[in-house]
Amino acid sequence: MSIRPSLIQAERIDWASLRCGCGKTGAHIPETFANLLEARTPREFAESSLEGHAYIQSLLFEVAAPVTSLIMAALSEDLSDTLRVKLLAYLISCVGGESHWTEVDAGAPEIEVDCQIAAREGIWQLYQEYATGRADMARIALELVDNDPDRFAHFDAKLIVRFDKRMKRVRH
Repeated sequence: MSIRPSLIQAERIDWASLRCGCGKTGAHIPETFANLLEARTPREFAESSLEGHAYIQSLLFEVAAPVTSLIMAALSEDLSDTLRVKLLAYLISCVGGESHWTEVDAGAPEIEVDCQIAAREGIWQLYQEYATGRADMARIALELVDNDPDRFAHFDAKLIVRFDKRMKRVRH
């Protein structure tokens, strides 16, 4: 097995001090994430889902921001297309959600902002995703994350043309 930056990043976080959507502390998140990275079957993906932990529907829990940093680190790794798509979907849920009411009551009213900041640390990875095949999902994430509207508009104008051309070739 190769070295995974995302799992090294997971070691840096005091997960046991963080609230998780499942009602426990986040202490189990590194193992859940490691299992997700190794998942191959639909059952394995379901058993290692981040939904119900980082978020429930669009409502975020304290572990969501550090989970976002794990996702961004993992996107730089060699992943299956299925896993890459799942990670982008989880990322969109984290950066586009909002704090669960229990988090607001606990003093964390804007977890999504922390998730967006964590995602910005890997902004070029998201642009790479946009340019190489998962354009729709990466574009959604970039719309939520990139705080440089001129950069986003410039890349969007260039990449959307390439994406449209690629889609026309696939249809024919």
